[in-house]
Parts: sequence; structure tokens; C-alpha cells
Amino acid sequence: MRSSTTIVPEGLGAREVGGEVVQSSRARKRSETRERLFEASLREFREVGVAAAQIDRIAKAAGFARGTFYFHFATKDDVLVELAQRISARIARRVAVLGKSDASLRDLLRRVNDTVIDENARVGEADLLGDMLSLYVRRPMEMQDRSHNVPSLADELACHLQRATDRGEMKSSLPPEQVAMIYMSSLFGVCTRIPPGEELRRACDALVELLIEGLAGNA
Repeated sequence: MRSSTTIVPEGLGAREVGGEVVQSSRARKRSETRERLFEASLREFREVGVAAAQIDRIAKAAGFARGTFYFHFATKDDVLVELAQRISARIARRVAVLGKSDASLRDLLRRVNDTVIDENARVGEADLLGDMLSLYVRRPMEMQDRSHNVPSLADELACHLQRATDRGEMKSSLPPEQVAMIYMSSLFGVCTRIPPGEELRRACDALVELLIEGLAGNA
């Protein structure tokens, strides 16, 4: 029977074979354990909230001892950090594809809105989304992938903003990276305060117009 190959970032018990990074059986088992704990944590967070979530219940639900949780995650916040990084990577990949088209800055930002709204719906709970996004304020450096193996939404958006500047669509004394962070913070803030639906989409579109008008008016 043909076996499947799991592709993972280098460094976690992985090796390179034929130009691809492949997990060893031990590393694969560790990855599967981490994933089970991650999913059990999210279920617990959705049921009782992050503050009331108990590590003992999470570990038991995943089929492991309490100590196994701490081997993979130092705190409950670290589960949220991983959730945020995964969401950021998914959005960044979608934005990267969108950026290959010749879309205007307005169209690009609206598409960014669509991807964020989609991810908002996937998270499923406004309180969980709020807890996750609060990490951008409390632990901002940990929300970045220092290995640069995972695409960053902030970096991807800043890249497109720089292109918009080069085309003359954006005029700002602020660097693109700062504009990207301001926009993301505002967009995430809107998503935590307004439930999914048409009202949320209108609010996100209004944010795009506000940014476009401000950037177009700045010399």
C-alpha cells in the first residue's frame, strides 16, 4: 500500500527528502497529539469561554494527561496564538492570490474584508474571536512567525499597499507596514463588535472607503 507523505516546517523532527520536508514517525505522532489538544481546547473555549476553560478537561477530552497539554502549550493563550497564526496564514495566502490580479486598492481591500469575514464565521463565537484578537495587543510579537515559514497577513497587505503607492493610488507619509497594521486592527475590531451578516459587511465596506479617502487625500 502506498503511504502518504506529510509536509511540515523544518525543525520539528523533520528531514528533507527529494526537496521536500518530511516528518519522521515520532514527529508525526507529536504533531497529531498537538492537533488533538488544539481541537479539544477550541471546543472547551467555545463551550465555557477561555477564562473558565480548564486544562484538566481539555487534556481528558483529547485523551491525554494534563502534563501532555503543557508539553505542547505553555498556557491557554498559546492555543489562541496558534489559532491566530493559522487564520493569519490562511488569509495571507488568499490575499497573495488576489494580489496577482490587477485589482484596484479598493477592490483588494474589499476582498481582504471578505476573507476576514469568512474566517470570522469559521471561528464561530464572537467571544472566542475577541479573546484571540486581543492577543494582537497583549502579545503582538508572538503573533508573528519569526521563522518566516508561515505567510503573514500584515506583510502581505503591506506589500500590496506599497504597490498601490507605486501606482499613485495611495499617498501617505506613513509606511505601508503601519497602514496595514492600522487597517487590520480596525477591521478585527469591527468583526468582534458586530455579528456576522449584512451589517458587518456594510461596516467593513465603510472602513475601506474611510481608508481610501484618507490615503487619497494625504500628500
